[in-house]
Amino acid sequence: MKNKIRETVSCRMGRVNDSAFRQSYHLMADIGWISDPNGFCVHNGIVHIFHQYTPAEDLKLHKSWGHWTTTDWHHFKDEGTLMCPDSWMDKDGCYSGSGYSKNGLLHLFYTGNVLEEGDHDYIYEGRGHYVCHRVSADGIHFSPKECLLKNEAYPANMSCHVRDPKVADTRGITTMVLGARTKDDRGCALLYKADESDPTRMAFMQVIDSDERFGYMWECPDLFELDGKLYLLCCPQGVKTQGHNYENVYQNGVFAIEGDLESGHLEAHDFQELDRGLDFYAPQTMLDENGRRILLGWVGMPDAEYAYPEKEDLWIHCLTLPRELVRKNDHVYMRPIDEVYEQIRERKKLELKENQPEMLESPVFYLKLDITSKPFAISVRNDVDIVWDGSVLTLRMNESGAGRTERHIDLSDMRTLEIFSDVSSLELFVDEGRYAMTTRVYDAGKSLTLMADRDMSAQIGSVEPYSYDYSAVLGDKAKD
Repeated sequence: MKNKIRETVSCRMGRVNDSAFRQSYHLMADIGWISDPNGFCVHNGIVHIFHQYTPAEDLKLHKSWGHWTTTDWHHFKDEGTLMCPDSWMDKDGCYSGSGYSKNGLLHLFYTGNVLEEGDHDYIYEGRGHYVCHRVSADGIHFSPKECLLKNEAYPANMSCHVRDPKVADTRGITTMVLGARTKDDRGCALLYKADESDPTRMAFMQVIDSDERFGYMWECPDLFELDGKLYLLCCPQGVKTQGHNYENVYQNGVFAIEGDLESGHLEAHDFQELDRGLDFYAPQTMLDENGRRILLGWVGMPDAEYAYPEKEDLWIHCLTLPRELVRKNDHVYMRPIDEVYEQIRERKKLELKENQPEMLESPVFYLKLDITSKPFAISVRNDVDIVWDGSVLTLRMNESGAGRTERHIDLSDMRTLEIFSDVSSLELFVDEGRYAMTTRVYDAGKSLTLMADRDMSAQIGSVEPYSYDYSAVLGDKAKD
């Protein structure tokens, strides 16, 4: 089947790369669908970025795993399709999971999705969500799949929806967290402790949940420490909008975790949304060799009512810029890593004059606005409006939003706004990462202007495109 995928990639890549919406400095699948980043880790000095991957609808390989590697966050190598849903333990999808590098071995843990035949709701019956495992010394050639846990190993009050294993070293303990939905529709995470000598041997510790019900499912959990504080990153589903909070169909963010990890008495409190835009989901983090907590997310949203026009060109979605998480005043900040800023070229000062359009040469740019706590409205690119009235920051999408509308942040003070604009996306960062908003945008490079409703000082620059190596997939046919 992998040979068939290679043939399909070779045949269709030309059309994909000719797409008017193809990104310049965001990671995409070679062809087809990319979504959740998986197996995000450093192994033997190389960053591995696996991801949910459906190369082509007609191949009927939904929820496979693609694989990129990099050593500098600028040059990326497509390592090809790691695995497809081709065994009894994952026949209906190789769902999300994580990478864990220890003692010279790269372990991958993922969810094998198995749908039983018959008339089932696939929530409370008829679905297997199994923890599966593969291991490699070089990060390229992996052992055969093995099943570690089946549904009957989970607590008795869990529904069939238990998935997305994240394995990591946390405060000296090798832990695994699984996202879960209880039989009474309460979102939570399951915490396991691994054997010190064998990370595939897991012992259940506890259910992590919140005092009050917070959605019916917590997807993509990730337990980690920032500056001595423990956090659980996850994507709660079923949370109702409250004012300007929780405006998306599904949410993303971090819980502050209180309690003792070693004894397994942890509680989740004070949920903080991380990205308030229209297209951000399924983030995953890793600790790099410099001690940075780096996050990648999917620039997309499952079950959203708006469109992704690039699908007509045989590809869909991309990943976010890599972002570093830091803790300041008990708030989690998130902004692009230093290597992203190193890709900004020809940075210069720009003075925007009130209601005077500033023409742009390309949709690919970096812009930093000095807000100085004064309300403003600015139109970006074709028809995207960013407005701060002194109390609410609004990202307003119009025709180029392909059905997207508005998202908001309650904000009483604002100093700076950074905008990373790519061919078909915008990533906004307020006050050095205090808040973030991500969205896709589909103006195909038309009428590229900036216009503010008051005089504003700014910096603007171009962003160097990523470099891609497809030789492992295309062989002699590879081209950048």
